[in-house]
Amino acid sequence: MDHHWVAKAWLSDVGLPQYSQAFHTHLVDGRMLNSLTRRDLERHLNITKKFHQVSLLLGIELLHLLNFDKEARRIQCEHQNVDPLVWTSHRVIKWIRDIDLKEFAESLLNSGVHGAVMVLDPTFNTDTMATALGIPSSKQMVRRHLVEEMKTLIGTASLHCSST
Repeated sequence: MDHHWVAKAWLSDVGLPQYSQAFHTHLVDGRMLNSLTRRDLERHLNITKKFHQVSLLLGIELLHLLNFDKEARRIQCEHQNVDPLVWTSHRVIKWIRDIDLKEFAESLLNSGVHGAVMVLDPTFNTDTMATALGIPSSKQMVRRHLVEEMKTLIGTASLHCSST
């Protein structure tokens, strides 16, 4: 995992390509990625948004969980709404479109919402997702639809995680 892969592919996967230049400039490769802390992200890479820090750290945690080999599992879930743990930010956007929330999908670009955040972050819930999508609280039917879809999706993720 050289610094080009981290700066281009991995940051795109976690939905934070806006930090590509900083990662590239600091030559953040797989080894360095492995040792990054929240403090490093803020001090050296100038990532000040707390959610973006959490997103990056959970993306790194996912790499550890899968022994840095996520592609096989990703391929299995590319066309089925299963195993969201390994979903890229782009796959989450596809899912949002698949569940008939197309008009909100683009809001997730550069947001840092990816599968590991949805599954591993205990503070990430349907309200967090609705906020990231820009769904107004007045649109209760839309929010209820999101709640049901996320329950179904994350429920299968929990089962899948416990069986791996």
